[in-house]
Amino acid sequence: MNILSNFGGSRRVAGACFFLLVLAACSTPQERCVRDVNRDLQTVTGLIAETEVNLARGYTYETEVQNVRVGVTGCVGGGRYYRSGVRFCGSTEPRAVQRAVPIDPQTEQRKLAGLKKRQAELTELAARAQAVCLERYPA
Repeated sequence: MNILSNFGGSRRVAGACFFLLVLAACSTPQERCVRDVNRDLQTVTGLIAETEVNLARGYTYETEVQNVRVGVTGCVGGGRYYRSGVRFCGSTEPRAVQRAVPIDPQTEQRKLAGLKKRQAELTELAARAQAVCLERYPA
């Protein structure tokens, strides 16, 4: 039995993860330093883009986890209707379900303004930190 089948994964996902792990290990100390320095800036930039999209369409998506019935299997146990103890059982799996949720435009505008302010601060910090990375780890 494939070990990935126990976790519901596939070989392609495992291969992609392995490739990314190898790729990350191949980066130079300078590249790793610069990437680490820019992580917060990239996160804030992504949040700005997401907030702008939400404002443009007027709603956002929330993700909630629901238990979804995925199939019917045979179970062995004290059968209520069958003397043999064999019965049909349903199984459920947690699944992420997205649903549209309206937004408050004024709140989103304030959030966007705060994110843009933070982005400007992080841009300055990242520029100084990148200079330190380049100095510490010359190419």
